[in-house]
Amino acid sequence: MNFRLMSLACCMLLASCSGWETKKITTEEILHQEWNTIDIKEVDTYPSFDHCDSLSEKIALKRCFEDFVTSTLYTELSNLTIIVQESVLDTVWVDFVVNETGNFCLDSIHLTPTVRKEIPELSLWIHDATQALPKSHPAIKRDIPVKTRFKVPVILKVN
Repeated sequence: MNFRLMSLACCMLLASCSGWETKKITTEEILHQEWNTIDIKEVDTYPSFDHCDSLSEKIALKRCFEDFVTSTLYTELSNLTIIVQESVLDTVWVDFVVNETGNFCLDSIHLTPTVRKEIPELSLWIHDATQALPKSHPAIKRDIPVKTRFKVPVILKVN
């Protein structure tokens, strides 16, 4: 009886082993699956300055960073004397890149034709104001410093 039971158990074990086959996954499939889980438009941690490091919420950290960049630009631009023929009330959008080392690079400045005509030096002034920005901590994605882009408004009100 014991032999029959052992034989039956061995047969069942051998029959069930066919379900244990593992599927081989190629590295390309793994890479494709991993790539689909990564949101390339979002970072884990936004760039930051030392005084923003105490904030823990992602949105608050981003806001602190953008506010500091904007206030630094406004401080630098407010020291200028701007003379215009016609009053200007407009918004200029400035695109920045914060690279992997935390340095700022001015990407582009979107000037309307009126602003370009009335304040032709504005692009140069914004470029100079960008130089006043201190080095920041870079954005982090999956524990790797990455380059990020930011768009900052500069509101002009000149009479």
